[in-house]
Amino acid sequence: MPALSKKLLRTLPTLTEVVDVPAAPGAPGELEEALVQRVLQHLERTLDARVQQVVADALQEQMKELAPRIRQRVDNAVRKAVTQAVTAETAETALPVRRAG
Repeated sequence: MPALSKKLLRTLPTLTEVVDVPAAPGAPGELEEALVQRVLQHLERTLDARVQQVVADALQEQMKELAPRIRQRVDNAVRKAVTQAVTAETAETALPVRRAG
């Protein structure tokens, strides 16, 4: 923003009187309380939505990080169960070895 010249500054009006602003009608405590209530109601609506979004985003991020570990653990558990089942099945069906003698 360019600096104002001294000539222009001299031509600008200057406030030389104190202006009293009339108080708003009603008791100050009532107005403040009404304003506080309106602000709180607005915050409640907007904060609820924002908190829900933040929690949803955080959960989504955690699930992205957990998904590979969960998949790996499920894969390991399935492999172990299949290996045990195959081992048990082959042990039951195996023919006993007879020694000649």
